Amino acid sequence: MPLLAVVLVACAPKSEPRTVLDFMDDGFAREGVLTRCNQNREETLNDAECINARRAAATIALEAERARAPELEQRSEAKLVALRDHNSQSEAGAAGGTAPAFGSPVGSVLPSMSQEESLGTELLGPHSIEIDAQPPSNDIVIAPSLDVPELAVVPRPLGDDTAQR
Repeated sequence: MPLLAVVLVACAPKSEPRTVLDFMDDGFAREGVLTRCNQNREETLNDAECINARRAAATIALEAERARAPELEQRSEAKLVALRDHNSQSEAGAAGGTAPAFGSPVGSVLPSMSQEESLGTELLGPHSIEIDAQPPSNDIVIAPSLDVPELAVVPRPLGDDTAQR
């Protein structure tokens, strides 16, 4: 009897790996397979069930992100409108007293370029440089000196007969 059980188990056809659609429908199975596959990524790199579970998880994440996109876009637009309203109110009330926020219209003149303050005008005009230095004295004497080294014997290549003649 035990021999028959072993033969039946050995001859039983192996079950086909679950598909991406199977894993998309069964979150519990998907998470279990992903946990097993993530424990040893090198060995399960080519495992069909691991590949299908990863594809199913990526597909579900993409669908969730696409579902959230309109809400995120609406939030972003609302924040931009609120920022523009705030900046237009502060520009009208402060008359350029604060710096504009990033991305907001700045108008014809930046607040840092107001007409009351003319910081840069004295820096742009002509300037003279005054240096308190004395010219060098003319008492310096430069005496040329030339050292002529003695003529040195120039070595000749071996086998050259011109040096002996």
